Amino acid sequence: MKSSKRWLPNSTRNAAVQSPTHVAARDKPVGRLLVITYHFPPDGAIGGQRWAGLSKYLTRLGWEVHVITASAPGEDASPPEVHRHFLPRRRTMNDLYRAAVVRFRRSTGGDEASRATSVPEPTLSPAIRALKGIRRLLASAMYLPDHGRGWVSRAAYSAATLLHGAEFDAVVTSGPPHSSHFAGFIATAGTGVRFCMDMRDPWSMTHEMQLPPDAFIRTERLFLRALEKFIYRRADQVIVNTREFASALRQTDPHAAVVHFPNGIDLEGIPMRQAAGVRQGSIAHVGALYARRNLSSLFAAMRSLLDDRPNAATSLRLDIAGPLESPHREQMHDEIAAAGLASVVHIHGVIPRAEALALLSRSHVALVLAQDQPLCVPAKLYESVGLGVPTAVIAEQGSAAASEASRIGAMSFEGHDVAGLRSMLEAMLDGNIPLVTESAAPISYKELAPRMDMLLRRQSVS
Repeated sequence: MKSSKRWLPNSTRNAAVQSPTHVAARDKPVGRLLVITYHFPPDGAIGGQRWAGLSKYLTRLGWEVHVITASAPGEDASPPEVHRHFLPRRRTMNDLYRAAVVRFRRSTGGDEASRATSVPEPTLSPAIRALKGIRRLLASAMYLPDHGRGWVSRAAYSAATLLHGAEFDAVVTSGPPHSSHFAGFIATAGTGVRFCMDMRDPWSMTHEMQLPPDAFIRTERLFLRALEKFIYRRADQVIVNTREFASALRQTDPHAAVVHFPNGIDLEGIPMRQAAGVRQGSIAHVGALYARRNLSSLFAAMRSLLDDRPNAATSLRLDIAGPLESPHREQMHDEIAAAGLASVVHIHGVIPRAEALALLSRSHVALVLAQDQPLCVPAKLYESVGLGVPTAVIAEQGSAAASEASRIGAMSFEGHDVAGLRSMLEAMLDGNIPLVTESAAPISYKELAPRMDMLLRRQSVS
């Protein structure tokens, strides 16, 4: 266990438009930034929080920020000097195909319950296998490079129009979807405007990471890898959010101008945690279960603890919220049943962001899963620590998530460390894990924004 049983961490104007709008000429010496990001509040996607927070605080440092996004505005106005240019995504062939599949399944009674039954797939004839291969190829052609299809060309046109009409100091593109980087490249080509691409996650190596990497998926990754190399070499700056990703990228793409800039959280946008409202002995996992993320070790630790301390069942509680895709859903339900934990595990499904934050805020410990993701740090880590919740990360030692947990004051455990997780549960139930903690390092975008300001002004942030 990497934490060595240390349970205490160290201590607007809102312009919603369907098309590009005129940008007034400068009348004061401020920086002007254009951000291209598919996700942006209030769409609820965690990926949109990074540039929502940074944009907000960059305006306080003298920047005028324009955001091109596929996210429609909500009731709350954007901060002053943050201008939203809303461009809805158009329907693509893939959307039409998926809608037709849904209608077909409904008409034939092929609902989710019947598809989830464990009936072995019959042996297919060569002709049927060939037809399935063709269908998969067509589906791939309609979907790749990602769900930004149907939006990127609009974003590129909007960005080019804005750049033509006014002076901008930099354009930042944020992904995933990583196809948004091409909008920035196209818009800035020949303009002399600085083009920075912000990689919140790796691209080709994480494509379909929830599936076994067969020859088809490997081919798709090779295609995406070619797109990566093309765009890396044309960006003035490639921003990544973990040191591990930065190191790997410098080795595989030495021509890329790579800089590390960590993730964070807008502390002004989350509720203050009150110790009186914490349910002692409760754990919360808020996030998607996909790829190799699982709760198996935690279930085993809970079962071991309850076998020796059956009275703990009155206090111990695990709340699980977020998307549960097959086969992770079936595996989790099977493990809960096998361990006899149905009375202490509560599954909430997908809930609104405000409810998710409230759930985390009243939980004694937050759990973040990052198994087999050596270069990534889930954004939920910063959210949990920012809320003041003692946070445990399950990730391999030496991974980006484990290293970041150590840096900002969270606990970390190997995925197989049942004994370590049980020790944490006992410490929690015995009152040896505090109800409220503080981050051991700056994670607020208010604190991080000056570094981004220097980066955008072409100064060193290392």
